[in-house]
Amino acid sequence: ILLIALSLSSVCKLAADKPVTYVAEMSGMVCAGCKDHVTASFTKLEGVSKVEIAIGDKPGTQKVTVTSTAPAITKEQAVAALGSSASTYIVHGWKKSE
Repeated sequence: ILLIALSLSSVCKLAADKPVTYVAEMSGMVCAGCKDHVTASFTKLEGVSKVEIAIGDKPGTQKVTVTSTAPAITKEQAVAALGSSASTYIVHGWKKSE
């Protein structure tokens, strides 16, 4: 029974550590400093290992891809991570990529 419990514990831990991708559409990043600030801010979110910023689909927007082991990072948490600069950037959308 102990062996089964340990095996189940290991399987659950592996599932929890599986990387999750979140994709955001943002605007307001107009320079390299802005990009660096957003990257540093989102890196502080739970379990985040990578933040990538690219040109968005709509003019004046950026596509932000965040990789994390956290199963449920919300748009509100992402905005809060931006701190006092949150009003400089607009997070138009934040979704968990399946």
